[in-house]
Amino acid sequence: MATPQELYDETKTRLDLNIAKAQMLEREIQEKVAEKNKLMQPIMEDQGALKQLEKLSDVVQAVETK
Repeated sequence: MATPQELYDETKTRLDLNIAKAQMLEREIQEKVAEKNKLMQPIMEDQGALKQLEKLSDVVQAVETK
């Protein structure tokens, strides 16, 4: 049977590891959000360009598949 000190040490280690993992995941999330945000301006520019190009009669529009 584990002593109270061993249980404490095991629980403390698990807590520390979980906190570290949560912090790492939070950093990764922030990096991904920043990466996504950097794409928003080019996406809006491309959408605007496509709307203008769609008005031209000699442009064949691609059919989107999902």
